[in-house]
Amino acid sequence: MAARDCVLVHAPKFHNTYLPLGDFMHVNYVPMGLPALAHRLRERGFDAEIVHLGVEWLRDPAFSLVAELQADPPLAVGLPLYWHYQSYDAVRYACRVKRACPGTFVFLGGVTASYFAEQVLAAFPEVDAVLTGHAEEPLPALVRVLREGGDLAGVPGLVHRAGDGRIVRSTAPPYLARQDDLDALVFGDLGTMRHADVYARSFGFPLYYTKELDREVSVRGGTLGGRPFFPLCTGRGCPVVCTFCGGNRDSLARINGRNRVLFREPSRVVDDVLRARDHGYRAVSLCFDPTPWKDDYYVDLFARMRRDTPGMGVYFEVWGLPTDRFLDAFADTFDAEGSTLALSPDSGHEGVRRANKGHFYTNEELFRALGACVERQIAVDLFYTLALPGETFAEARVTRDQVREVHGRFAPVLKRVMTWTVQLEPGSPQFERPGELGLVTDRHSFVDFFRCHGEGSDAYSTLGFKVEGYFGDGRDDGGIADFEHHLQALKCQEFCFFSPTPRRAVLPAEGRLNCLDRQRELAARRGHEVPTRPIGPGWSYRDAASLRPPLAARPELP
Repeated sequence: MAARDCVLVHAPKFHNTYLPLGDFMHVNYVPMGLPALAHRLRERGFDAEIVHLGVEWLRDPAFSLVAELQADPPLAVGLPLYWHYQSYDAVRYACRVKRACPGTFVFLGGVTASYFAEQVLAAFPEVDAVLTGHAEEPLPALVRVLREGGDLAGVPGLVHRAGDGRIVRSTAPPYLARQDDLDALVFGDLGTMRHADVYARSFGFPLYYTKELDREVSVRGGTLGGRPFFPLCTGRGCPVVCTFCGGNRDSLARINGRNRVLFREPSRVVDDVLRARDHGYRAVSLCFDPTPWKDDYYVDLFARMRRDTPGMGVYFEVWGLPTDRFLDAFADTFDAEGSTLALSPDSGHEGVRRANKGHFYTNEELFRALGACVERQIAVDLFYTLALPGETFAEARVTRDQVREVHGRFAPVLKRVMTWTVQLEPGSPQFERPGELGLVTDRHSFVDFFRCHGEGSDAYSTLGFKVEGYFGDGRDDGGIADFEHHLQALKCQEFCFFSPTPRRAVLPAEGRLNCLDRQRELAARRGHEVPTRPIGPGWSYRDAASLRPPLAARPELP
């Protein structure tokens, strides 16, 4: 019998490149359910731990988990493949573990792995199985079968290879979590994670960690000024379909066997906040807001937090717009200096917003909500998105004008106004029905995502699709790479928001100068040609990137 039953290994996207960030680590948060799974395994009498490869690299760049596993092979190694950005690193590491420890059962789980389960197993024979859907009951069942013997086909949600090599799905009924199942889980216990203290003080929002800069600079730049946030689970499910989101209502139903919106019992959520505080967190992040027009749940939760966890900060990403009662409770509950409300209008053009966003609201309603935040002195982040289906260059400039307007009207509460492009998401309508939405894509299978996220991929300037007829001129004549280039030029020229501190919103002219300063800093560290002018007309992102050769030697994944 193996000394260890299950090691859960989080592999971030280890190598990424972007001009102002250099070589950076992405997807640093573990899926919020991973600590709950490890805790559940221990509750059931199994030995389990979480190993975060980014944390291990921060502690010791020479650390090798593969060498450690070879010395003491566990019964099973599971790797979450939740976000598609992890595809290359998670699968590559799974293959390395299996080759080093052939007797260890190697499996994947998470949204992306679940969506592509059969494709993953067909392309990568080193992966023994994919555990699809919610795993709080199926995972202990899997480990018990591996420990005691039995039929893998009886593990709910398991996709694996039968004895004859065929890829088969479990014959057991799918596991469907009920309210009491969700409330029984413990999401705030990081005691199962190695070096949880390093994790807690190193990673936050945004989700990158710049590896070429000093640790203090990376933490300050990537954690909204130095305060990491604990991802807090308040529920599951989604009632809407946004064109760009892979976690939408229909995709979740396909992956999990059912999609039902469930809120956790508030007292259980507060228990997790207390656990997070014990691990050193002084703020939490929330991104579950499926019914923004109904505020009873969060008004109740905030009242409990005022009583039981005073002084905590929060980063709350609302899906629609907050009610006045929600804003009053928010302002009364959370530390103003360490708290932010994030709104995502996505487009300044109401027609584009209505066509793409599950929870629609007008610009007038948006401005009213921002004014209400000013009245209550609630800090705000705003997220916009370029190249949504159906958007044109002219409509993108409507968004540009709105960005300028909110800078002028609501400056007292704005922390950041960010305009992003969103890569093609598996399970999104963009991925499943690109032609209907006027898109051309180059990612059609899991292997496509695996390849595009390989060494040195650019997480922020590539998309995996082209919006046909977007510019209305000769820029529409090329392929996807040409579209990405022209869109990045638009983003740099008219939407740049890069700031050396994530606590201050900047307009594009200042953002480009900040970007140039960071490029110069990284050039001096690398010892290559130093750029002399900011990105703008006649000098594109592609031109600036051409000055930066690849790193001579990148540290290997631990």
